[in-house]
Amino acid sequence: MQDVKTIDKISGEVASAVFLRGDLAKLTPTELVHHYFAVCDSLGLNRLTKPFEYITLNGKLTLYATRNCTDQLRKLYGISIKIIDRRMQDDMLVVHAEATIKATQRQDEDFGVVPLYPSIKGEQRSNQIMKCITKAKRRVTLSICGLSFLDESEIESIPAAAKSAPAANRVLDSALEEANDPS
Repeated sequence: MQDVKTIDKISGEVASAVFLRGDLAKLTPTELVHHYFAVCDSLGLNRLTKPFEYITLNGKLTLYATRNCTDQLRKLYGISIKIIDRRMQDDMLVVHAEATIKATQRQDEDFGVVPLYPSIKGEQRSNQIMKCITKAKRRVTLSICGLSFLDESEIESIPAAAKSAPAANRVLDSALEEANDPS
């Protein structure tokens, strides 16, 4: 694989696809890795923990934020989360979360929503409740950081065929293995 440090420009057509349409599919494998590393580095995230993964959504290859991403962002930027409200609305559990960046006292709010039908009982019900809380926390974390990435909890409802991006993730896995190899 070409050294990712040597990439400094891409063609106008590729730049248009990536930056105007948000489709990373036109990037070469080396450019995909460079883009991934650049996003991680710009946010101060440890790229070896895979804070993002690739997904094909609506025909476009894009990044989505994993749990590692939002956990690292909260730690890096001193973000605290407070659950403001939990309520049922039309068989949906709605959780309202507020984030505060401790250093600046800047605040933001967002919601997590999941179906919680009366027929859902026991452990499945408790898992849906926890999923909704997690979703609200992740969404508000990304929001207060000014990031419009999808998070893991939002892609769970997307059909597997629509979100599969194995080639891009294999390229990334290979680059991360190389970066982590001490030899």
